Amino acid sequence: MLDLDIAIVGAGSAGLTLALLLSELPLKIAVLDKGDAPQIGAAPSLQRVSALNQASRRVLQQLGAWQQLSSKAGFQKMEVWEADSFARIAFDAAGQQVDALGYLVDNEELRQCLFQQLADKANVRCLFNCQIDSINAGEEQTLLSLSGQGPVLCKLLVAADGANSFVRQQLKMPIAFWDYDHQALVCQIHSTEPHGQCARQVFLKDGPLALLPLADSHLLSIVWSVPPEQAEQLLALSEAEFNKALTVASGNALGVLSRASVLSAHPLKMRYASEWLLNKVVLVADAAHTIHPLAGQGMNLGLMDVVALAELISEQVLARKPLQEERLLRRFERWRKAEAQTLIVAMEAFKRGFGSSNPALKLVRGLGMRLVDKAGPLKKSIMAAALGNSGDLPKRARPEFTPD
Repeated sequence: MLDLDIAIVGAGSAGLTLALLLSELPLKIAVLDKGDAPQIGAAPSLQRVSALNQASRRVLQQLGAWQQLSSKAGFQKMEVWEADSFARIAFDAAGQQVDALGYLVDNEELRQCLFQQLADKANVRCLFNCQIDSINAGEEQTLLSLSGQGPVLCKLLVAADGANSFVRQQLKMPIAFWDYDHQALVCQIHSTEPHGQCARQVFLKDGPLALLPLADSHLLSIVWSVPPEQAEQLLALSEAEFNKALTVASGNALGVLSRASVLSAHPLKMRYASEWLLNKVVLVADAAHTIHPLAGQGMNLGLMDVVALAELISEQVLARKPLQEERLLRRFERWRKAEAQTLIVAMEAFKRGFGSSNPALKLVRGLGMRLVDKAGPLKKSIMAAALGNSGDLPKRARPEFTPD
């Protein structure tokens, strides 16, 4: 039997980040994942990328993973506008006194870099191709039965196993969800005009199109949110026809656009676990919540979950108190639930606000965006939150944090 202090199910970016943070403590930790181990040194595909803010960058830098990333591409500007409207707003890094408004990183390469940093952590074990048969969540400890392997006993089980969390489903932890009735079309594109390190997002009649700049000045990643029937039509187009449709949708902002990788579609759903805690099992990141990608905050929200949990566990260990104390876990749940709820509500309001073609609402949107664009303090406040430079952040993610 493997006897642990903490077992983390899921070796994605959130689970591996948590393991790295906890490796600084005198704890026995294991990461369990049903898939293969990350292939260290594999070239980034850039097929799936995430936008990371300054708070996430600070944490990953402290852990040594940020420095190993070859795919990170900072963007200096951001332009948001509505098609067929005068609604427009722009941001720039200089105005926010930061080196970049955000960074595009390859999801799998980030996972590789985090895994590599765990290599010399003697108190952390990583078990891959690991199938969990059953979970017995007791009041004091949790027992995991693994297929073809010995059982695992842990004081605290952390579910970081994604939107379709096996742990959450096995323990029948309730979750609220609704279908956005949209699919995200994702691929890399080439532009005839240089992107100028500017992230662009245009709100179209049927959903937003994001054009996210990569390191190559003519290469971008797109996230095009459309209804399922439109997604099916776009997927059925020839490459030339798709390129034409995409160029028109972008308003020719970057000249002619052409596909540079395989096009894939991903259904969009909001998920929110009403309970993040069951006995000594806690949900984090996508296992606890998923949001619409229009603001690019999903990865940041999940990383802040695990940084917050590690912070509270560290306080418990240093105070020589039980790391699975319910008071501690409830404190984590209240803290991060509040952050997730705020972002979910904001994204839903934003999506619904731009989802109507009513002329009066279009006028209000246009006036509102123009007003915010010219209101310096309000604009700066909005961007500070998006950058991860304000709000109820964990200590390690704050701008003023300095390691001991």
